Amino acid sequence: MKKLSYLLSISALAIFALVVLFPACEGPVGPAGTNGTNGTNGTNGLNGKDANAFCTKCHNAATFAAVESQFATSKHGSGTTWSGDGNRQSCARCHSYQGFKETQLTGRDTVEFIPKIPVPLQCDACHDFHGTLDSTDFPNYALGHTEAVKVLMDPKAAPIDFGNSSNACAYCHQARPGAPIPIPITGDTTYAITNSRFGPHHGPQGNLLNGTQGWEVAGAMAYTSTNHKGVATCSMCHMAEGEGTLVGGHTWRIASTDGTKVNITGCKKCHSDITSTDYKGRQTEIAADLKKLGDRLTALKLLDPATLLAIPYNQVASGTKPAGKGSRWTVKETGAFFNYQMVEADRSEGVHNYKYIKALLSNSYDAIK
Repeated sequence: MKKLSYLLSISALAIFALVVLFPACEGPVGPAGTNGTNGTNGTNGLNGKDANAFCTKCHNAATFAAVESQFATSKHGSGTTWSGDGNRQSCARCHSYQGFKETQLTGRDTVEFIPKIPVPLQCDACHDFHGTLDSTDFPNYALGHTEAVKVLMDPKAAPIDFGNSSNACAYCHQARPGAPIPIPITGDTTYAITNSRFGPHHGPQGNLLNGTQGWEVAGAMAYTSTNHKGVATCSMCHMAEGEGTLVGGHTWRIASTDGTKVNITGCKKCHSDITSTDYKGRQTEIAADLKKLGDRLTALKLLDPATLLAIPYNQVASGTKPAGKGSRWTVKETGAFFNYQMVEADRSEGVHNYKYIKALLSNSYDAIK
């Protein structure tokens, strides 16, 4: 039996060696078979865009001429904003083309080199290369600098991020430091206001549209926001097609300088029943609330009604200068004045964010009445 098992094992190994180690040689290749039938043709793709026709919709002499003429009449392209403030270190960032470009590159809030001859913005302040040339992504206007924006007034605050082209506007259209930020909501802290320019320094449109950076004292009204920042962009309203160099386009004006033309083309995209910027009387309402708060601040000897600036607490009456209150400002007085300046400098009379602006004015007045 053992001998039989041994013989079977030897036989199996021999067969394995013959199959694996000594395979049979292939014979000659046979003749090729007949070709199979062709498959069904695929559907034709879409024709590509004619680059000349596509690009020249924007890149043409007539469009450039219109943009240049509109831009020349705008405050972005002319005026004393540039010549008067652009040669100051802390102002050059937004009051000179040179400072704007420098701070965009460095990420700093102020310039290293003060422009000796500050000039207005140029095209490449806002426009860069097209991020894509795919026709389905147009129009994208080759906008640059649309990333989230650091809050200058409070670097610890969350950045302003509208997620669209409005970020490019908010880079400059936000309040600059001009107050102890953040102002406490309550407490016994008092402030020796000695500078008439106390408060958020101009351009707080980005802050108010975002519904942030106001003095949010508790009151009858909650601090909520309209949905403008979610459904609209700055350019949607301010650059909507208008009339020549009067309104719209690269003038950025909603109303013409003489007040005879008002461009509500962009507003109609959402508000089909709108007939003026005073939609549902809200501008009238906010203007009245602002005046009411201003009158109260004037009565407290905090606001100079002639200049709409702060009255230093220790100021002695002289000529056109009114006397200050004679003592340091309380937290509530300081916060209410701050909110007044925010809304007054915004200039939209509530359009940018009616709910938030209404709450700031209403609660501020109640805090100091």
